[in-house]
Amino acid sequence: MRTDPILRRLRPGEEAELTALLAAAYGHARFGATVLRLAGMADATILVLEAEGALRAAAAVVDYGTAAYLGIVGTDPAMQGRGFGRRIVEAALAPVPTDRVVLLDASIAGAPLYEKLGFVDVDASVVLEAAGPVPAPAVPGVAPLVAADLPAVAAYDATVFGADRTSGIGTLFREHPGGVVCRQGGRVVGYGLRQPDRIGPVLAETTAIGAALIAALAASGPDGPAIITVPSSNAAMLDHLGRSGVPELRRLRHMRRGGDHPSDRGRIAAMASFHLG
Repeated sequence: MRTDPILRRLRPGEEAELTALLAAAYGHARFGATVLRLAGMADATILVLEAEGALRAAAAVVDYGTAAYLGIVGTDPAMQGRGFGRRIVEAALAPVPTDRVVLLDASIAGAPLYEKLGFVDVDASVVLEAAGPVPAPAVPGVAPLVAADLPAVAAYDATVFGADRTSGIGTLFREHPGGVVCRQGGRVVGYGLRQPDRIGPVLAETTAIGAALIAALAASGPDGPAIITVPSSNAAMLDHLGRSGVPELRRLRHMRRGGDHPSDRGRIAAMASFHLG
């Protein structure tokens, strides 16, 4: 007997169940760190739909103040066709002020829902995978990133991303201390962080700086392939990675709703993720 689904926030202790739901929805089990990250961020809200005694759909919004990012939207494949996807997305977006720009990265299958909800295309988010080193010429001013650099890095990030991501950057750094920063003329002109399975975020004033940061992060990370997600607006970085033998895996539609797009995507050499931007 079907019962009406219950819409609510994710509760402490349900992270493993949500990870399993997302693994079923997306076909891979790499969401554990993402779920724990979002559950611990004060500016993130995770909503779930519970039906028949289990979590059946989820979505999260990270509200940066001037912009918000929608991510980890997933529905139990056994519940397809019951409108759970639209309901969870509408519920996640409902608290976001109407004048706030909302950003997301949509799959081909998911994009029609977002179009119905008023989202329009900005560009594409291009997912590539580096199997090994990504060499690039060195540039002056690159150094290891330490905790004392985070305020200046967050301030620089805000000028490029268009919103204050201090919380997200700090969370990523605490998870995996390290990274690289580039200073020239006494100011930050680029920085990058490394995650176990990916390189990003990497933001830089020039392609040369971005390439040097990615090269340093690729060399310092664990063995194995690393995902690098590049906005299609940064054609120069895509060209560099292509010439370096980094293959493209897929593209997602980067979309927005409400207001102007805040980010200078041409200076984003690698995105942090599809839930942090």
